[in-house]
Amino acid sequence: MAISLMELQEEPIEKEEKPDKRLSLILSAAIYEDVARLANERRTTMTEIVRLALGLVKVAIREAKLGNKLIVAKANGETIKELILPG
Repeated sequence: MAISLMELQEEPIEKEEKPDKRLSLILSAAIYEDVARLANERRTTMTEIVRLALGLVKVAIREAKLGNKLIVAKANGETIKELILPG
């Protein structure tokens, strides 16, 4: 089953809308440049790249807890690699 990038966005808040919270991050120069490059490639903001990354990690953790594996596969279904989170 495939999950679209839109499904990885924040889950809607059911009862009342909570205000956004600000988070300050300290990143190495290399990681900062990676995030900036990805944002530029996708024509989006660095904040959206971080949100997307957190969404992917959320799926990875949930699936690992269920004993499932995350894989990268070719269009024909052939596994290229397995993604494993540290810890």
